[in-house]
Amino acid sequence: MKKKKIYKVLGIMTGTSMDGIDISYTSTDGINKIKIFKEKSYQFFLKEQIRLKNIKIKKISQTKLINNQDIIVSSLIIKYLKKFFKEFNIIKNNIDYISLSGQTVLHIPNKKITIQLGNPKLISNFFKINVISNFRINDIKHGGQGAPIGAFFHKLLIKKINSHSIIINLGGVANFALKYKNNFISSDIGPANAISDDLMLYYYNKKYDKNGKIASRGNVNKKLFDLFKNDKFFKKKFPKSLDRNNFNYLFDKLKKIDAFDALRTSLNFTIFSILYLLDNKICSNINEIIFTGGGRKNKYLISQLRKLKNELKISIIDDYGFNGDLIESQMFAYISIRSLKKLILSTPYTTGVNKSITGGNLYKFNS
Repeated sequence: MKKKKIYKVLGIMTGTSMDGIDISYTSTDGINKIKIFKEKSYQFFLKEQIRLKNIKIKKISQTKLINNQDIIVSSLIIKYLKKFFKEFNIIKNNIDYISLSGQTVLHIPNKKITIQLGNPKLISNFFKINVISNFRINDIKHGGQGAPIGAFFHKLLIKKINSHSIIINLGGVANFALKYKNNFISSDIGPANAISDDLMLYYYNKKYDKNGKIASRGNVNKKLFDLFKNDKFFKKKFPKSLDRNNFNYLFDKLKKIDAFDALRTSLNFTIFSILYLLDNKICSNINEIIFTGGGRKNKYLISQLRKLKNELKISIIDDYGFNGDLIESQMFAYISIRSLKKLILSTPYTTGVNKSITGGNLYKFNS
């Protein structure tokens, strides 16, 4: 394919919340420009979500299991991509690349392991479109955490909105991005929706606690909250990353208490993670928090944070004309072109790599 300055890309995101798939049809140069043509979030059916959450891969040697689950996840992605093409009457020949994040099911960066399901070669061959994927692999090979991998898109957003703001993404896991002095810094900070969503599935067979209504009726379990605050994760320096199941030991304990209290305690895990971050010196110059991800819709969570941090402006990304449900699919479209152009994706300050590097792999379809 002849090299161009701007490419048309389909960005795909299936996040750690495992609640759905986000698709953004964009054009971008991977530097300063991104334009959104069409985009949509598709919520998984409950049975699809349960199937994803039941994927239990504990080690990379489970090759047969990984391959079987990879086919299942790839089929799910293909299903919703087909739906997207049909719904928006998109001509596939107009698309230069598909950018695929994949469904993260195992993430142990200190052992240089990260597994995202969704086979880029299979998807590329099915649609006859080249796919850019596996953005984390090169990062982890060079001593990085492999996540959060989209810091340069958040950097673009902060530049456009407010250079003294911090973006906090509330997906299954919470992460942040901000400018501090001459460095751009990002990292995971703690659990966001993962524990709460899993509790809702366990107690009520529902996907999430809408607006935090159930959590608002409960009380914090001090014993479990203290256990959470003393987790070794909080003693690690930035940047650091989490697997969505890192706090499963607390989920197992939360299941044994009152449902309202379990949801309220889980919500406090997220609040503590955010406050712990904001107490760090890197946040000393910020004047605004901008929330993205599904957790930004939790009105009770946002109201609690506004009470606790009333000296800061607290916004959601939608306030600035962006669709907060689709920021990450836009992000993957953007970083795929950075990958194609061999531009930097990771730095020592965003993922902990030993030097600034690019990442991602190109998968060409069999013509």
